[in-house]
Amino acid sequence: MKAPPTPGSPSWWRDPIVKDGTSGPIGPGYLWGPKDAGPGSLPPGARTATVDAPFRAPHRPPGTRGPRSIGGVVFTLALVAGVAGTVLSWGHHPLGTSLQAGLSAALAVFGLGLLVSSFLGRTGFGTLFLAVLTAGLLAGASAVPEDIGTDWIREEWTPASVAAVEPRYELGTGVARLDLSEVLVPAGDTAVTAVGVGVGRVVVVVPRGVTVKLDAKAGLGDIQLPALAPEDVDVGPDQRRKQTIAPPRGAEPAGTVGLTLEVGVGQVEVIRAAS
Repeated sequence: MKAPPTPGSPSWWRDPIVKDGTSGPIGPGYLWGPKDAGPGSLPPGARTATVDAPFRAPHRPPGTRGPRSIGGVVFTLALVAGVAGTVLSWGHHPLGTSLQAGLSAALAVFGLGLLVSSFLGRTGFGTLFLAVLTAGLLAGASAVPEDIGTDWIREEWTPASVAAVEPRYELGTGVARLDLSEVLVPAGDTAVTAVGVGVGRVVVVVPRGVTVKLDAKAGLGDIQLPALAPEDVDVGPDQRRKQTIAPPRGAEPAGTVGLTLEVGVGQVEVIRAAS
C-alpha cells in the first residue's frame, strides 16, 4: 500500500510526463485534482469560459425551412382513389371484387407517395401505418366469398307441395324467405331442403304440425328458433344450432322437415306457421 502523493508533487493528472521521462506543467491547470489545485492555478477567465459558455443551435440562414410534409396530400389522394375504385366496380362485380378494386387503388397511391417522399418532401409514420392497414384490408377482402353481391335483394320462395320444394335455395346479399306453410308433409314422410345466404337474413316458415330437424350455422350473427323470445338475440361468431324441434301440443300430426340453413354474416330465423 503506497501513501498518497504529497501536495505539490508531480502527478499525471496535473503535470503529464513528457518524452524524456520527466514531468512538468503544460498549458492551463485542470478543474480537478489534489486539494492544492485551487482556483488560483487557473488563468483568469478560464473557468467562466469553460462552464458558462452558452449553447447555440446550428445557424440556419434566414428564409430557409425543412422538407415539406406531403402526408396529407397522399392520404387525400388515396382516399379519393379508394372510393373511386369501389364505386366504379360497384353493382357490376361481387362485393369482394369491388372492395379489392378500391383498396388496391388506395394502396397504389400510398406506395407512390412513399416513393415520391424519398426525393421530394417527407411523409410521417401515419402514412406508413395507413399503407400497412390498407394492405391488411385488401388481404381480408380477397377472402370474401364470390357469391356475396353488392345489391341488397329480397327473395321469397313459396312452394305449394313437397315435390315443388327445391333441394337448395341461395342468395348472395339480402333477405331470403322460404315459406313452407302450405306444404303438406304426410306423417312418416320427410321434406329436405337447404337455404344459404352470404350476408343478410334467412327466414324459413314451417308448417305447424311438422317435426323440424334443424342444422343452422351463422359465421357471424344470430340464430332464432320458435321456442326463443324475439328479443333473445345473441350475436356472436361461429354460431350453430343442431337440434330437433317437436311440434306444439294440439297440432295435427304431420311428417318431418329437414332444414340446413347457413348465413355468412347475419341472422337465421325459423318461424312456426300459426295454422
